[in-house]
Amino acid sequence: MIDYHIHIGQFNEIYYNSSKIFSIIERLSSKTKINKFYYSSTSSCRDDAELIKIEEEINYAQNLILNGIKAYPYLWFIPKYAEQRINVASAAKSFDYCGIKLHPAGQIWDENNSTHLKSLHQIFRWANDNKKIILIHCGKQSRTLPSRFELFFSEYKDAKIILAHSNPIQETIEMINKYENVFSDTAFVTQSKLETLYSKINDKTKILFGSDFPITHYYSTHLFLEKKTLKQEYLDNCNLIKYMQE
Repeated sequence: MIDYHIHIGQFNEIYYNSSKIFSIIERLSSKTKINKFYYSSTSSCRDDAELIKIEEEINYAQNLILNGIKAYPYLWFIPKYAEQRINVASAAKSFDYCGIKLHPAGQIWDENNSTHLKSLHQIFRWANDNKKIILIHCGKQSRTLPSRFELFFSEYKDAKIILAHSNPIQETIEMINKYENVFSDTAFVTQSKLETLYSKINDKTKILFGSDFPITHYYSTHLFLEKKTLKQEYLDNCNLIKYMQE
């Protein structure tokens, strides 16, 4: 089983060290059945984010020794890198990236900006040519809707598009049923919404497990004031797996 949506790095005032996060996932793997996960660094959301600093985090994480479980990074590409004329294909050579992360809520991509548009085409072309993933944060804001990058879905058909959070759910369903290369994940998805996805998506295998760990722990403890350990949070997130396997 794969967890398509894991994070390390700085998130608001908390730094999630990869050794701690990876260790929890590894220790719980006998219960969760997760044997592979894909991760990205939320440090990419910092105003002072620099690719070289993010690569240092990934390098540290990739050198951690894991027993029976594999970890692969996403290249979280931001508009700032495009403006710095950083070439996506060149940047992607640094590690065995599973794909690219786009977060149009945290970073504003502007398709009317020729530099941004060129970079977006580079991103989707790289994923298409290498049959990699593009994980896209989705939400109800106009710039985060699942259809936001629809133009690229049809042009780059060999890129595997994952609409993170399956939000809003109806538009997510429409995109998945419309395009063979579009999938969704379960990050922050409730059991009831998961049931809606299963009832309306034609190909059920296109619903992928994604925990968004440990960001879910941040929200549960800081917003809802729950007293939960990181370990318990990940176990709770993985409870969705049993519904997906029924």
